[in-house]
Amino acid sequence: MAEHTLGELNERTRGLPDHAMFELCTRLREVQSAAEMAGTSADFSESWMTSLLLTRAAEGVGEPEEVLLERAPMGRLLQAVEHGAQRLAGGGPFDAELLCEVGRKLAGGDPAEPGLRTGQSWLADRKGDQPRILTVPPGALLHSAFAQWSTWIDAPHSLPRVGKISLGHLHLALLDPHQGAGPYLTSIYDASAMVRAGLLRDQVLALSTWLDEHEQEYHAHIRAVVDGGPIEDWILFFAGAVRAQATEQLALIDKLNALRRSLVAQAKGSPTVQRVVSGLITAPVTSNRALETVYGMANRTATQVTRHLVQVGILEIVDGKSYNKVFVCQPVLDLYALQVPLAPESDRDAFAPPAD
Repeated sequence: MAEHTLGELNERTRGLPDHAMFELCTRLREVQSAAEMAGTSADFSESWMTSLLLTRAAEGVGEPEEVLLERAPMGRLLQAVEHGAQRLAGGGPFDAELLCEVGRKLAGGDPAEPGLRTGQSWLADRKGDQPRILTVPPGALLHSAFAQWSTWIDAPHSLPRVGKISLGHLHLALLDPHQGAGPYLTSIYDASAMVRAGLLRDQVLALSTWLDEHEQEYHAHIRAVVDGGPIEDWILFFAGAVRAQATEQLALIDKLNALRRSLVAQAKGSPTVQRVVSGLITAPVTSNRALETVYGMANRTATQVTRHLVQVGILEIVDGKSYNKVFVCQPVLDLYALQVPLAPESDRDAFAPPAD
């Protein structure tokens, strides 16, 4: 059922104005949620803003990259995850080397340096309600286990595809090859594995968003396996998480399309304005320069479009500058930032008392 829901998500994503930008939005949500699981507070608008400013800095516009990274630590997380995404998009293999590169970038080290973590790590939920779970000890045992995992992820397996990915996620979490990078590495693995297995065309499932909201249950299921419980319970939990988050993504797409129709009606204006407004549902943070790049329009046209959209209340200026302005479409940001609640599966679920 999880795989069926992923198939539906595949098709529905293709109907968006720019599914590549929707993939970026999903990746930014994934980074935000992974940061929360790793103990770093972040929000979706901050992720989007930092991503846009880093892109501008790479083009020589606005503040230099070093200044941005000093002010917004989220930037280093984005750079690390984007490094992995670019490697995979360029046809690079998903292997231990890729995860090591990402892990070292997350830790602030040189991506070219070899080696895994040298100290003991553990998994612990943020509330401290669950006992800590020790990961694989450093040294020869960690190197051997990580090499075996790297070989296993591409080996044939009798389980359904989501089942195998669930085991890969579990073992990678317990390996924790780079201190503090665990949630980011498992999120990269989950997203890329679903694409490599043919379950998704693009990385459009932010599974960490669901796992972050259900952190207590997530750690309890890992603890149950470590304590010798049946592995089937973990597989069913993971498959349920995939299905639930894919369903929430479908609900999000419905909300985005409804909002797009509303914004287009509110904006009115020329066909160019209409096209830009339609694109806001997958690019809620933008700038005149971004519009020039995406739509191939002149700077004067981009300026006229953004001025009109500010006047009709669709865009807001973020920093109040008179140049290099950044604009946000807050209603779209709100949809991405807030999870769309799932519909109850039965009348009994709808009228059940809230969980403690």
